[in-house]
Amino acid sequence: MSLLSPVEGWYYKKVSKDEKMWMVIALILCLMMFVWMIMWHVYGKQNPSSLTYKTSTAEFSKLSEAYIKNNMVGVDKGIPVVRPKPNSDVFVLAEMWRWSPVLILQKDQSYKLHISSRDVLHGFSIQPVNMNFQVYPQYDYVLTFKPTETGEYKVICNEFCGIGHHTMIGKIVVIDKEEDLKLYGYENMKKAPDPVVKKTNEPLTEQEMVLLGEQAYTLKGCAACHKIDGTKELAPAWNGLFGKSEEVRENGKIISVKVDEDYIKESIKQPQQKITVGFEKSPMPVFPVTDEDIDHIIAYIKSLSK
Repeated sequence: MSLLSPVEGWYYKKVSKDEKMWMVIALILCLMMFVWMIMWHVYGKQNPSSLTYKTSTAEFSKLSEAYIKNNMVGVDKGIPVVRPKPNSDVFVLAEMWRWSPVLILQKDQSYKLHISSRDVLHGFSIQPVNMNFQVYPQYDYVLTFKPTETGEYKVICNEFCGIGHHTMIGKIVVIDKEEDLKLYGYENMKKAPDPVVKKTNEPLTEQEMVLLGEQAYTLKGCAACHKIDGTKELAPAWNGLFGKSEEVRENGKIISVKVDEDYIKESIKQPQQKITVGFEKSPMPVFPVTDEDIDHIIAYIKSLSK
């Protein structure tokens, strides 16, 4: 907005020749860019797919979890690692604050990436090639993806999504031959836990409970905030947690509680009831987990405290 009112009759004042020239040049450039964008969309080598489907967060999460279970080849710092077959559908789920799973893709092979968000808007940005896509919840974005160069590519979120936004870094590894896995440290990658087959009318052993808890930790997204290496940037670390006393804030007051089965169950079902002091700015959302899942997670947390 101008500080001073324009002189009366300015609209009818003749435009000088140099101003007319710049207006014509700007118009020509705009028309050229308009045509160029259409041509790039039609003939460009890396065009975003136009396929978008309406879905729900629960449905996509279920599909993503089932896909990971069937294709997981290992675990990298609590994030599942999958190696999909060429020309197959690949599911990637965004949530505060992680991309899951890590992808191992084959050079010069095509994949169909289904991408959606569990919670808020995220930005799917592949670096350093600088490919960017917005990812909204309740939509399934299908991207036809064909990596043409080997290497390790980071997937960052370029839409601010909360206090843990800076930690939301995923990974895509593109290989040409089997030996390339050694270049990225995957020859020593922690192998995926074998699936536990429940026996009819027989209780699970403690080891099986722990294994199922580790699977829930990996698949449900717990690793995004709760680390098992002692780091506590966004939430309390799980190693050494069970049996310890923690200061929590309840109804505005700070009290001390013991981390036991009841406290863990309450923290998962009602995460805002008692918030650990120091982590008030990174509130935990409510996750769709069953009572069985919670029992398995408790067994896993116990195992990390022995």
